[in-house]
This record gives sequence, C-alpha cells and structure tokens, in this order.
Amino acid sequence: MKAVTGLALAFTLTGLAACNPVGPGPIVGGPCSYETSIIEGIVTEVDENGALFMGEEGEFWVSDEYLGTLPAVGDTIRFQRERITEGTCTPEIYTVMTDAGD
Repeated sequence: MKAVTGLALAFTLTGLAACNPVGPGPIVGGPCSYETSIIEGIVTEVDENGALFMGEEGEFWVSDEYLGTLPAVGDTIRFQRERITEGTCTPEIYTVMTDAGD
C-alpha cells in the first residue's frame, strides 16, 4: 500500500510541476512609450475620486491621485499629459502644471 501511495504522489507532483511554466514569463505592462503634451481644462464636476474637465479635445477625467488637492468647479488647470503610444502601461498620466511652468 505504501508503494502505491508513494507512486501516486510521485505522479501527482510530476503533473503539477508540468503545469508551472519555466521562468517568470513576459513582463506585464512594459516597456511602454508615451507622447507628452500640455493641455488645459476647465473643471465641470468634482467628486471625492477626482474631477471632470472640459478641454480643447472634449471631456477628460483626472483622478485625485494626480490632482492632489481637489479643484473647484470653474477652475482652469494646465496639465502635462502623457498618452501611451506603445505597450500596455497606464494609458494616461497627468501632472498639474504650476504658474512657474513646473
């Protein structure tokens, strides 16, 4: 009985090892390339997660993670926007520009 149990265990472990790919696999999300532009938007809506803006290209949403302090409706804010052109990383990254040009 011990031999049968040991043999079954050996086959099970071999089968499980075969399911595990060798190496870490491809890098998820990278490498990526971005196109950088300066945009301006007027705040049209604000909630605890971020703000909705109206800009030259239409509406766009900016998360509170990028804004830091949430703006008020009617505020105009300039951003450096990085839009992904290659890869599968974060599609858009916003950086608030200060009056000094950041």
